[in-house]
Amino acid sequence: MALPKGSTVVLRVPTQFWRIEGLERSDLKIELPFKSEKGTAGDLSSFFVDVSDVLGQKDWATSGFPFCGDLMLTRIFELKSFAMHHELPYTEVELRSSTAYVRLHFAHVSSDAGALNAEFQKLVAAGTWGQFKTTDDFHNNVFRVQQARIFTGPMAALSDRTKGSLMEMACTGQNTFGAETYKSKNFFAITLGSDSQIYNSNVMNSSARVAKVINERIVERVKAFKAPAQETGLDGLKFAADISFRNFVNEAELHNDRLEIYFPLDLCLKFTDADITSQQLIDGSIVLLNGNRIQVPLSAGG
Repeated sequence: MALPKGSTVVLRVPTQFWRIEGLERSDLKIELPFKSEKGTAGDLSSFFVDVSDVLGQKDWATSGFPFCGDLMLTRIFELKSFAMHHELPYTEVELRSSTAYVRLHFAHVSSDAGALNAEFQKLVAAGTWGQFKTTDDFHNNVFRVQQARIFTGPMAALSDRTKGSLMEMACTGQNTFGAETYKSKNFFAITLGSDSQIYNSNVMNSSARVAKVINERIVERVKAFKAPAQETGLDGLKFAADISFRNFVNEAELHNDRLEIYFPLDLCLKFTDADITSQQLIDGSIVLLNGNRIQVPLSAGG
């Protein structure tokens, strides 16, 4: 590779092209790399990107927002067959952040360095996210394209700085975001990507599951809302997440609850200024589970 292991890069591939490692490739009769690390990876999520699929789409680079963060090039690995133990014409490049593994799947052997490098260079920008977001490349090909799609209506009047802060607040992992109108009010809406967590309904009921997701995945994100909330055009912040569960004792089939929370702007500001508690924030917001409004005692989430 043109970049040595240990290099820091930004992955330009929009997160809608990321696939969950353990699900989408479970039926492949090949020896996947890094499986032995799964038990020691802690809470890291594992994803793969089919490079041929991405590059085969004309407008892939402008079709969505990338992961807003640094990734380190950590490994290059040739896949092998389970049965024959011979090398297959595939190479995977592992990129790692503090929260995720991402494996880029190339239809080349590692000795085909020219083709590997050519495709790899299309997918990444060398350097940190902080460096990348100051470039003309980012402003012209990422920010300008995406902000025009996301910030419509009254939100179009927000400053570029605020739009950038909102997008960066939301764009880690596979989160998606945009503008939404609810009860005639304008919300910046964030849909959280899967955290690969499956809850045991025999241990945690729906209230406990909702409280845990709010405590672990949403509360801290609300705190990042203070700076963008200073401008007019926003009435609040919305979060949505799918919660997967089953009874581990007698169920094989997964169930999903849809959690949606609409946070009013004034409560978000009070919370970020430590003037109210997280429970008061939730009590003053609209919390919907599968479309039905509920009350959530956050202490139930442990």
